[in-house]
Amino acid sequence: MELVFIIDVLENEIVRRQLNLQRRQLRDHSDPLTLPEITLLAQWVLDQILPHMRDSARTTAIPKGLRFFAALHFLSHGSYQRGVGQDYLTSMHQTSVSRCLTEVTDILVQVLGHLIKFPETEVEKNQEKQRFVDSGGFPGIIGCIDCTQVAIIAPKTEDPEMPGVVFYCRKQYYSLNICNTKLKILNINARFPGSVHDSAIWQTSLVRRHLVNNFRGNGRQMTYLLGDAGYPLEPWLLTPIANPVTNSEREYNRRHKTIRNIIERTNGLLKQRFRCLLKHRTLHYAPERAAQIIYAAAIMHNLCIDRNEYLGDINDNCHEEENNNEVNNNNQNADEELDLPERNVLHQGRIVRNRVVENYCL
Repeated sequence: MELVFIIDVLENEIVRRQLNLQRRQLRDHSDPLTLPEITLLAQWVLDQILPHMRDSARTTAIPKGLRFFAALHFLSHGSYQRGVGQDYLTSMHQTSVSRCLTEVTDILVQVLGHLIKFPETEVEKNQEKQRFVDSGGFPGIIGCIDCTQVAIIAPKTEDPEMPGVVFYCRKQYYSLNICNTKLKILNINARFPGSVHDSAIWQTSLVRRHLVNNFRGNGRQMTYLLGDAGYPLEPWLLTPIANPVTNSEREYNRRHKTIRNIIERTNGLLKQRFRCLLKHRTLHYAPERAAQIIYAAAIMHNLCIDRNEYLGDINDNCHEEENNNEVNNNNQNADEELDLPERNVLHQGRIVRNRVVENYCL
C-alpha cells in the first residue's frame, strides 16, 4: 500500500508540473497578432517598424510585436505604464513598458513621419481647394488651423532654458494642428509650452513661411488657411469679421465658422482615438518625450483616416473645446520681416478677405 501511495503522489506531481509548464508556455508564446480584434492597419504598421526595432539575443527578451502593442495600448487607453504592464495580454514590468513606449514612438516619428504632410505642390493645393469648395466653402482654402492643449506634469523648474513655469496654463501644453476636409492632420508642432499664445506659435511656423513665399511668388493667387480670432488676419490666413454689418459679411462669418469647425472635430477625434492626450489623463513625461507621444498619435491618426478606420460619430461627439484666446486683428505685429511691397500684412489680409466676401458670400 505504501508503494502504491508513493506512485500516486509522483504521478500527481508529474501532472501538476506538466500543467504548470503548459501555462508558462502559453504565456511566453502569447501573440497579440493572433487575436481577432487586431486589424490589418496594426499589422501594416508593425511590418513597417519591425526592421527598425532593436534585436536582442536574450531568450527572455520581449518580442517586437509585444513591444509595439504595449506602446499602442498606452496611446489608445492613456493609462499608467503599470496598468499597461498588468494587462493579461502584455504582462510586463512598468520599466519594460516605458522602454517599449520610448522605442516605438521614436521609430514611428522617424519612419512614418512623412504621413503628416502639408500640401506644397500646386496639384496638392488645388485638390484641397476643390474639397473645401465641395464641402460648402469658398475658393482658395487649403486647410484649417487651431491649437489644442495636452496636459503634462510640471517639468523640472531648474532647467534654465525651459523652466517649469512657462508650461503653466489651463492644460499645460500646446499643439499646433492644421487639417483638411477629411479630418487628416497636415501639420503638427508640439514644441511650445502652454504659456505661448496661438498667434505666437503661428509666427514661427514653417507653414506660415511657406505661405508667405507662396504669396510672394504667385502674386494674388488665392491660397489660405482659416483660423479663429486668436490668429492675426493675413493674406494667407483668414479670420472672422469682428463686427459684421452687411449680409455678405454675416454670410462670410457663417461659412467661415461652418468650415473651420472641421479642425475642432479633428482635434476631438484625435483625442478620442488616442486617449492618452485627453486632459483627464495627464502625460507624466518630460516635455520632449510628451511631444514624441503627441507626434506618434498624430501619425497613427492619419493612418486611421487613410485606412477608413471609423470611430464614433465624428459630427457630434468629437468636438474639441474652443480656446477663447481672442486678439485684436488690428495688431500689426504680423508685418515683421516679410518685406512685402506695402509692408502691411494686415492691410493685404483685409483686401483678400474683402475680395472673398464680395465675390463668394453674396
